[in-house]
Formats: sequence, structure tokens, C-alpha cells
Amino acid sequence: MEKSKIKESGLMKKIIVALILVVLLIGFTGCFGEQTNNLQKQLTVVKIDSDPVGATAIIDDKLTVTTPSQVELTLGKHSISFSKHGYKGQILEYVEVNKDTTEIKVKLEKITDETIITLTKESLDKTLLNTPSKLAFVSNGGLYLSDEQGKIVEKVATINSSCEAKIIGVSPYLKWIILNIDPKDTIIIDKQFLYAVNIETLEIIKIAEDNWEGNFDVSFKLGSHKLIYGFRDVNAPFSSVVMFNLDTKKSSYLLDPSKNSEEKAFWFDLSTNGKYTTYVGGNVEVFPDNRTALYLKNLETGELKMLVKPSNLNTNIGQDFILDASFIDGENKILYTREIVESGSNYNPIIKYYVVDFEGHTKEITESDALKLIANNRPIEDKLKSVLNENLHVNALLTKCNKIVFTTLTDSQKLFLCDTNFSHIVDMDIVNPNAINFSYGCKFVCKTLTHTQTSKLPKSTWYLIDGETNVKINLTELLKMDINSAIYVGK
Repeated sequence: MEKSKIKESGLMKKIIVALILVVLLIGFTGCFGEQTNNLQKQLTVVKIDSDPVGATAIIDDKLTVTTPSQVELTLGKHSISFSKHGYKGQILEYVEVNKDTTEIKVKLEKITDETIITLTKESLDKTLLNTPSKLAFVSNGGLYLSDEQGKIVEKVATINSSCEAKIIGVSPYLKWIILNIDPKDTIIIDKQFLYAVNIETLEIIKIAEDNWEGNFDVSFKLGSHKLIYGFRDVNAPFSSVVMFNLDTKKSSYLLDPSKNSEEKAFWFDLSTNGKYTTYVGGNVEVFPDNRTALYLKNLETGELKMLVKPSNLNTNIGQDFILDASFIDGENKILYTREIVESGSNYNPIIKYYVVDFEGHTKEITESDALKLIANNRPIEDKLKSVLNENLHVNALLTKCNKIVFTTLTDSQKLFLCDTNFSHIVDMDIVNPNAINFSYGCKFVCKTLTHTQTSKLPKSTWYLIDGETNVKINLTELLKMDINSAIYVGK
């Protein structure tokens, strides 16, 4: 009897607990329903728009729409980014949306030639522009000048925030800075630009624009106001080679593959009198190629002559192609280099040197004879390789101080200086040089990249190096600014 009462009592307790849980569940369901209704009340419909329309708007990094669009947003703060091809993007951070908000609209600024780069200085008074020795560098969207001591820094021009710029040359007499301006986002801008900035008169000239992939090559071989430039993709021929007169602002084609497919060039040289160009190329699409030939073009008459025929060697049985060519001997002959790689040699190239006259008569010469004929990087590079027994690349010859700048091509690339007789080699203690900009004296700048544990992106450091004294200066520490590109403008 007692056991039966105990069982009944336990059953009652279970029933009571179950009833309590049901009541609580009903209560929670009611509360949840009220919360859901409150959340629904916190939503409001907002028109996301732009001028011009058709921009891409990304809301809180979650929702992507095209303007104009009606969207539901919760009351509170939001982040919205706007982008459209050909227009400067905008980011609205912490935009307050309340129950009265019906529209969020932005006006986008069109990117034009005039807004890619704009001058910031209005006067030449009290300026570094006309000082004989200085540094030019790009930092945080601007082109700057600084004295060598880093005590005075002046902003010369502003670079569009949708772009990034690098300095790729300076004219003789240090008058023009040449800038290659690339897009940061190819959805916004799908072209890159070539500009010249006159650091004496504060003049900006847009020279050319081309595809966002590839790079411009520039030279001032024909004079301080005659800029030679070409544009090409990686392992592809130049789309053209052009001379741009910075005084008259007029262009003239030296090589134009659009009119003659034979004028595709991978390497070219100009005679100093401007009458001839010699180039390695022809009807080929990629380099190196066994079908490359050596040409001579008379720039006054337009006459094109093939001086050396291609090897036409089957690529399956090795490679035999012309690497480079340069005018020599009063510019009546051409020195060219041929690289031969036999099948199965594990890329152990044989380098041969030849001299050819303008009639196509060719003669093979020795390496030592090639070194005597021209101060060309290729023969010197090969000689250094044999002296040091190491794979390397000659970056430049500093003729004013008789120095060679070269980098080793091992796993840990390093920068070295040595005398032109291959003696007194100096390790500059610069590892993995990423870019080197030379001017016309013994001083040059070099960028290195180092990876840090605190950032996914490598850290870049620019150095100013004196080839005469072998002294280097850390420009990042000197100027106390992040440097994207730099060049020394001095004697």
C-alpha cells in the first residue's frame, strides 16, 4: 500500500514538471514571436543609387546589388562601397539608417586623363625643383622630391587613388621624370599609362596608354627630348616602338607591327644619328623562338632588310636563337649574340658572338673580341660568369666611375659592385633586389623585399647607393615615409 502511494506521488510530480515545461515553452514561444515582430519592425526599404547609375554596391560585405536597387536594411549603421568602370570608387562607412531613410545615393567622379595625375605645386619659388642633386620618389599616392639629406620634402603631384605609379626613367640633363601608372583594380581601370613630368617647369604630358598587362620600356638614346618607348606583354613582342618628342608633343613610329608583321621586335637598338634601327624579331609571337631573325630598318626611307635568317631549328631538338644586337664600329656594323641549347643539355647554353655588316656579311668572333668592340652587358655578363663561376645578371655599367652592378641568380639573390676589370668585388649586403633605377651618374636606387611575420605582404625598402664610394643609405629611414618607387636625380 505504501509503495503504491509512493508511485502515485512520483507520477504526480512528473505530471506537474511536464505542465510547467509546457507553460514555459508557450511563454518563450510568445516572447520569440514578439522579438521576431520587433526585428521585422526594424527593417526598412532603402533605395541604393548612384550618379551615374550602373555601379556595383556592396553592402556590409554581404549583399551585392547594381544601382539603382531597392533593398531591405536593418536600422543602424552600415558600410557600402560603390564601384563602376571608369569612375573613382567610394566607400561609405558607418552610414546611419533610420526609419525615415528612403535613399542612399553617391555621385561618382569620372576618371579622366586630367585626373590620373595632377600637379600640387603652383609656384617655382623656394623649391627643390631646380637644385642639381635630389631624389624623386612616389609615396602614398603622390610624387615627391627630396634633398639627399632628407631634410626637405616637397609634394609635386597627386596620383589618382585608383592607380599606383612607379618611376621608370629620367631624361639626360635631369629634366623629365617618366612614370608608369598602373590600375589597382582592373574592374575600375583596365589600362596603364605612360606620363612625363617636367621637374623644372611643372608640366605633365600623357604619352601613351595600353593594356593593363605588360610593361613599358623607355630610353633616351636619341637625345634629352626624344623619348623612345615600347610596350609588350611578358615573352611577347613590342606592340610598337615609338619616338615621342617631348618638345613638340609629336609621335613617330620606328617599328609598327600593325602595318608590317615583320616589324615585331623582342630586342632593338638605335643608331645614335637616328637613321637606323636593328632588331631581333620577325613573324613570331613568343620569345625565345628559333624563328627569330635579325633585321635592319632605315628610318629615313622605311627600307627593311633581313640581315640574319632564323635557324628554323625544330624546338624538339634544341634551341638556336638570336638574343640581342647592338650597333658597333662607327655604327656601320652590328654585333649580335646567339644562344644555342642542345637537346637534352639541361639548359646549358653555348653563347656565340657575330658581327654583321649592312649587306648581311657575317663573321663569328671570340668573346674577348666582343668585349673589345662594345661595352655591352651581355659579353661582360658572360665574362663575369666565367670569372666568378656563378650564374648572374649584369644590371648596369656605371661608366663615370668604371663600375659594374650585377646580381647573383642563386636561391638568395644578392647585389654586388665591381670594377670594370672584374677586380675588387663588393657585396652590398642587399638580398633579393626587386627593382633598380639608374640615372646618369654613379648613384642609383635599389628596392628590396623582405617578408615579415606580422604581415602577409612583403615589406619594401629602398636604398640610395653610391657606386663610387660603395656607401648605401636606407631611404625609408632617411625620409620617414613609405616609398613605392624612387630615382636619384643628380650628377
